Amino acid sequence: MKPYLWDPWATAANDPDRTAVIADEEEITYGELVGRADALASGLRARGLPDGATVSTDIPTGPAFFALALAALRHGYGLFPIDPDLLELPMGAFLLDSVATAAHISTELREGGPDPLRPVWTDAELTTCRADRVRASGPPPAAGRLVFATSGTTGLPQAVTRARPRRPYRGVAVVERYGAGAGRGPYLMANPTYHLGTLGPALYALQAGSTVVVQRHWSPGAFAELAERHRADSAMLSPDRLTDVVEAGEPSYDRFRVLFHGGAACPPSVKRAAIGLFGPVLHEYYGTSQGVLTEITTAEWLARPGSVGRPLAGIRVEITRDGRPLPAGETGDIDIRPRAADRDPADGDVLKTGDVGHVDDEGYLFVLGRAESPRGIRLARLEQDIRLLPGVTDAAVLDGADEVPVCFVEHRGGSVLQDPLPAIEATADMLELSCPQVVLAAPGSLPRTPSGKLRRAALLDLPRSAPHAV
Repeated sequence: MKPYLWDPWATAANDPDRTAVIADEEEITYGELVGRADALASGLRARGLPDGATVSTDIPTGPAFFALALAALRHGYGLFPIDPDLLELPMGAFLLDSVATAAHISTELREGGPDPLRPVWTDAELTTCRADRVRASGPPPAAGRLVFATSGTTGLPQAVTRARPRRPYRGVAVVERYGAGAGRGPYLMANPTYHLGTLGPALYALQAGSTVVVQRHWSPGAFAELAERHRADSAMLSPDRLTDVVEAGEPSYDRFRVLFHGGAACPPSVKRAAIGLFGPVLHEYYGTSQGVLTEITTAEWLARPGSVGRPLAGIRVEITRDGRPLPAGETGDIDIRPRAADRDPADGDVLKTGDVGHVDDEGYLFVLGRAESPRGIRLARLEQDIRLLPGVTDAAVLDGADEVPVCFVEHRGGSVLQDPLPAIEATADMLELSCPQVVLAAPGSLPRTPSGKLRRAALLDLPRSAPHAV
């Protein structure tokens, strides 16, 4: 089926009473949502916000947040969603400075705000601001953009600003395989807003015409209940939450058309269990804060376990070492040549992902992780091989004292699963690494970022005096 362009204003014109967003007891229709988005944009103009300026927000995920996101995209502003807890830290002000935010938008005024140098406006006062409601005549503005804070696994967030599109807002190209649209059931959003991997699929579904149901408080049981109550057709889960669902063993998940997952590596044992639970509907993606780069369906993954798929149309993946292209099967740096329309002139033609991996003969990408040296590549290979072991739900390998690898491994354990230690030691030996120190932990127990990635800096502070701790 050929993609077609669609946006929330088109949905509102065709079906204004269609429900757009549900979050706990809050609910808003498409007619109300686009009206609120236009009012917010009018309020921002009335406050003197110049075209293209970026505002930050800590508004909780729900109707008010999505109205603000649509206002930014259609009316030419940048939006930086930021975790409220991060605003309380010195790092919060640093992040606002790094993207030169012009103001902060919240649900309520706080003394001092996130930064005394920036004004703080509430969304309520912006929607009631009546001055300069009509935009001056002339061509529509270039579309707005979203800004995201990404910490990778370091625990030190950095703001990543995507290039502003050079054209007015046009909505999204509605694609059949994504399971969204005005004729489809709701999309269930169960991860925090403040990450591209979470907000991206939800915002796509909303623009395509799907109702977005927000799960604000995570539990596998509540996820299953919301999916059944609202008869959701699609959802997104980060690997840690996918693991939670697999561990809970909820039986009724056969209604999804598409279940997205991404944002971090997903161990094959978890993914196989999830396929058994949900059916062949898992759709994995790999990308950076600049956007999605590759995708893989369930059928493709079953034929190539561990792959994150092939590049999207117009995107090229290159594996290089010291700037030299490598053939299929060899491990090196993962470099991306984005589509011309997505390329920021300031970034040049090649985007460095910071990850290492390889491609097979058919162009399917396998990501090992982060590495900056030949030894780092061997550590990343060890980490990848640990994830392939039965019962492993996540893993991180760090360089310890005297170049002794420290392997943090979440493992189900139990009498039916073999102890992973001998296999880990054998792989380390094959890679010419010292006999590693292995720390076993229960699934989901190691420290994570809000987006579900293991917090590597925090792992170093965990007790690991025993060579094989549980």
